[in-house]
Amino acid sequence: MGHPTPIPYLHLHLAFIISITGLSLHQTHLISTLLCLESIILSLYIAGIGLSLLVASSRTHGSDHLQNLNLLQC
Repeated sequence: MGHPTPIPYLHLHLAFIISITGLSLHQTHLISTLLCLESIILSLYIAGIGLSLLVASSRTHGSDHLQNLNLLQC
């Protein structure tokens, strides 16, 4: 099996890059700067949730291989 494709996380990377770009371009208004900072924090928070789910599933199932995970099994 090959490496997993980064397509599911592409929207998080795009949100982060757009937020950084907006932060660098819209520094004249406080509200737009704060909104850009909030979107940066939210995109990092969502990526952190994904990482914590991966760690939790690897601890319960013994590995992080997708073939070992059976979602129908309790």
